[in-house]
Amino acid sequence: MPNQASSQNSSAGLEGFAARLTHVIAHTGLSQAEFARRLGVSAGFTSDAARGLKRPGAEFLHAVRTVFGVSIDWLLTGDGTMHGGSGIDLNLLRTIRLQIAVARAAVIDADPIAKVLLLLIRDGRLNEAVADPDLQAFLSRIAPADPDADLATELYNGHLWTEDSSAQLRNLLAAAVAHFEARKPLDKMAALARSARPPETTTSISSLARSNSCWLHGRKKNETAWR
Repeated sequence: MPNQASSQNSSAGLEGFAARLTHVIAHTGLSQAEFARRLGVSAGFTSDAARGLKRPGAEFLHAVRTVFGVSIDWLLTGDGTMHGGSGIDLNLLRTIRLQIAVARAAVIDADPIAKVLLLLIRDGRLNEAVADPDLQAFLSRIAPADPDADLATELYNGHLWTEDSSAQLRNLLAAAVAHFEARKPLDKMAALARSARPPETTTSISSLARSNSCWLHGRKKNETAWR
């Protein structure tokens, strides 16, 4: 079980660690209790660590690295990125996809705008046409935004170093579900209905009076019948 010993007073570094650990938990899309369970530590210890009340030991850090692929250097010091420097650079990947789309349009489709664009890039004069509406429309047409591809890259980077392949797949699915759950449209009427007070059952004085009158009338009829 990861080392849970070594409680210390908060310091600047420990507070930074706590903030980064909180960020990691949020990034996984898991509850704090489930995050702790997967690491093999108590939920209370994880809560204390995320609030800067305890400093986890080496075994805890190793578990975070192997289970969730988080860089230990980043977690301890904030240097680098959450997942180290060996993952996929999302901005570079987007640029490559855009370059492929432009090259295909120019060479395979013989698109005149794509050919002009390649010439401008080659001559270092792209800034001259950056505000051209035809160019902007062309780029939007050949390389539309692909949020699912971006999400796939982020998930890949986030779980690249997970050694347990089964845990890796479970974590990936959980993160994907959490991503879309957080972006699911809100049923506003249903949300308001859940927050409304349930209707109270009220009984008027007049209805009580009528009920009592009927009961007394029936009782008198019964007494007369028995006489």
